[in-house]
Amino acid sequence: MKSTETKREFVRLRGEGLSYGTICEQLHIGKSTCIAWEKELADEIGELRRAGLEELRESYGMTKEARIKRLGETLTRINDALDQVDFSTVDPVKLLDFKLKYMDALKQEHIGTAPDIDPDTMNAKGILAKLTDLLNRVRAGDVTTEQAHRESMVLSELLKAYDTVEVKSKLDELETMIEGRNVG
Repeated sequence: MKSTETKREFVRLRGEGLSYGTICEQLHIGKSTCIAWEKELADEIGELRRAGLEELRESYGMTKEARIKRLGETLTRINDALDQVDFSTVDPVKLLDFKLKYMDALKQEHIGTAPDIDPDTMNAKGILAKLTDLLNRVRAGDVTTEQAHRESMVLSELLKAYDTVEVKSKLDELETMIEGRNVG
């Protein structure tokens, strides 16, 4: 029977993505042992791989937070360089192009003060549009899975409430029609 230390080393090596052949040579075990341990220790190996991938993503700045920080640092350096430039020597067409680009960038950064969802105008189509927007933001990496889950739950509850109000309204109309016929 193989030692616990050998199993731990197997998990580490599989977590690093090494093949059974390489592991067999390093640990002096058979391929059948590798296959059995892979099944037995799949959760630990998977967790180690996830942790390794997350570490790689963070070290290469692939997280949204890291990208934003990096972009911000670069923008600061660009702003410092621009502060030293004499724009009177720049072609007016280029200056206008820069102005339009910066105005557009500022517009993109604007956060409106109006509420995102107006209860007076909310309908099934509006809620569907919000869900579609949420999906697009998830795909773009603008929101975390947890944020998306919470937001989708709120939108789902809004849709249920809207449906309830609509059904109640239709029932009230039907009752009014039936009462009108019974009176006549």
